[in-house]
Amino acid sequence: MDEYTSPEFSRSALLTIDLQRDFVAGIAGTTEVLPAVRRLTHAFREAGRPIVHVVRLYLPDGSNADLCRRTLRGTVNPHSPGSQLAAGLLPGRLLPGRAGERELDPDLLLAGRAQQIGPDEHILYKPRWSAFFGTRLLEHLAERAVSTVVVAGCNYPNCPRSTLVDATERDLRTVAVRDALSGWTAGADREMAGMGVACLDTSEVVAAVRTPAASPA
Repeated sequence: MDEYTSPEFSRSALLTIDLQRDFVAGIAGTTEVLPAVRRLTHAFREAGRPIVHVVRLYLPDGSNADLCRRTLRGTVNPHSPGSQLAAGLLPGRLLPGRAGERELDPDLLLAGRAQQIGPDEHILYKPRWSAFFGTRLLEHLAERAVSTVVVAGCNYPNCPRSTLVDATERDLRTVAVRDALSGWTAGADREMAGMGVACLDTSEVVAAVRTPAASPA
């Protein structure tokens, strides 16, 4: 890493990708990475850093899904149990007066708005692979002066990879958390490092978020 790509954890945000019950149950290796993702969410909350949980919502007729996903009817449908975030990802305490808001708000999310669930913790719907495509994610991060995104979640070859690439294209310093991404391989390490992405383990990220000046290079 160099002066242009080294993570700035004092200006970082955590993005969790597609960690919804249907995907956790259906995509190999995703259940296994959940403990690491929970560690990340706890560390970012304690540090007062932003968190965005990026989700999918497929209409029952599949009309808003990617062409290759339109046969997946019954998966992450709005208001379904399978569309909800995986266990342990929500903050222990929600915002005052919102104790009942532990479920996704599909109307809000499908309208392109962020659902706030904590002091600086939101859920955001994405219509395609990348969390930046057709969303206000970049604006959301800019409003918080975020320079570095830390990416964890479900099935690296698809949505996390697209999000990582798009983050670098937007001149964001970018971190892939190896042991918090299902589908990660040694080849992914080489691929992402070649694009200036820092490939770190959860323990390294947690330590860096807690002591930003000690961010790994």
